[in-house]
Amino acid sequence: DRYWALILKLIADFPADRRTLVSPSLLVNHSFDPAGIHVFVDASNIFIGFHDQLKRARGIPLSARVPRVDLSFGSLALLLERRRPVAKRVLAGSTPAVPAFDEAARIGYELNVLDKVHKAKELTARQKFFEAAKSPGGQRGQRGTPQHRRQRSQHTSDLPSDDDEDGDDDEEGEGEGEETPTMTAAKWVEQGVDEILHLKICESVIDYSPPSTMVLATGDAAEAEYSQGFLRQVERALKKGWSVELVSWSRNISAAWRKRSWVEGWGPGKFRVIELDAYAEELLEM
Repeated sequence: DRYWALILKLIADFPADRRTLVSPSLLVNHSFDPAGIHVFVDASNIFIGFHDQLKRARGIPLSARVPRVDLSFGSLALLLERRRPVAKRVLAGSTPAVPAFDEAARIGYELNVLDKVHKAKELTARQKFFEAAKSPGGQRGQRGTPQHRRQRSQHTSDLPSDDDEDGDDDEEGEGEGEETPTMTAAKWVEQGVDEILHLKICESVIDYSPPSTMVLATGDAAEAEYSQGFLRQVERALKKGWSVELVSWSRNISAAWRKRSWVEGWGPGKFRVIELDAYAEELLEM
């Protein structure tokens, strides 16, 4: 019932893909097409957002611990691909593995699942900004200005993940005269996951001609530890003539993806955002 509900919803929401959506589902080895779409999935971003969206829909506080539920990757793939011809499927994530990874492999996605590492990381520019604001003589007086609120709104629109900041940006400093830290406390974090997707995106842009459509499942636009981030990779693709669909949960999409001047600068229909919120129930694995 959930599957058919998703099919009917997709037909109504994506009339341009009606022809492929009503076609018989193709086997993985029959759905490869060099001229097809390229799909990239940031598993951590999408899966964490899925659980948060279900909590919001049920009125459960995001901080509450609840039994884990699984995302149906088959349904997610149907939403991302909409049975269009596919040239490339890539998923990147970290351990522990979840059932959705096995389902993605059966569908034909290239899996890149890395172990987390225990390390301290250099503070990002955003983290340093808040640390300076907490320190005596820092930018505390600017915290309530309209300029600061706009800056903070843009930065905090990304989904906190395992390798993001601790979430304690608004706490006051502990003592006078303390130096602003430059490193986070050591903890288990993802390393290299986003960068793998960045590399795979660049490979598509370089190796495939003419350009096609890129489907990117993430809301993250921040610079990565060893790369310039998803936003920069998407800009490279758009400059080469690709069309890009960004698919994510509305609360997890960075404000950088929604800047009107940035979106309209690429031309009509070249970049679009698809929000997953309305499909949360259909993405629930039963």
